[in-house]
Amino acid sequence: LGRRGMSGEERKDEGEGTAVSTSSGGLNGLPVLQRKAYEPVVLPTPEQILAAQFWDSCPVKSVIAGALGGVMGALFGAAFGASDPNASLAVTENQTLRQQMRAAFQPAALRQSLTHLRARSWSYAKGFGGFGMVYSGSECVIESFRAKHDVYNSAAAGCFTGGALAYQAGPKAMCFGCATVAAFSVLIDRFMDIH
Repeated sequence: LGRRGMSGEERKDEGEGTAVSTSSGGLNGLPVLQRKAYEPVVLPTPEQILAAQFWDSCPVKSVIAGALGGVMGALFGAAFGASDPNASLAVTENQTLRQQMRAAFQPAALRQSLTHLRARSWSYAKGFGGFGMVYSGSECVIESFRAKHDVYNSAAAGCFTGGALAYQAGPKAMCFGCATVAAFSVLIDRFMDIH
């Protein structure tokens, strides 16, 4: 009865969430319910389901992470290789700055610098690509095995990756790699608030 005094206003019915209007004049002053509009549910097509399954598969995730890591490693290698003092030709002490600049831009010096830059970029690309591929693949496998998406997947994948990449250095290096990469993975997840 307290709500009947609100004639002429729009209000929400608490239980249903539908709009109620008393200004349109229902029977005997009763409120008139307005029909709520629902959007239709669109189911994915079989092609969309197959595409989602393809892109979410562990091998595809590993290859993508390896390729992107390789590109990033090549860029880092080019940046660090260009600033490497060992890449330049040997300079005698009695040369002036002008003579050193002329010597640096000689064709033989440029070829040597480009060769060093290419080798450094390839080395970094292999390292970053391998790290990205192993980490992404192991995290995907662990996550699909555990059927959970939490920080423990990152820690386990980091431990596996650190140990696998330090395999040739022996058990102590594998333990150290496992601990450091796992801790770094957890810190990155906490910092980026992924889980």
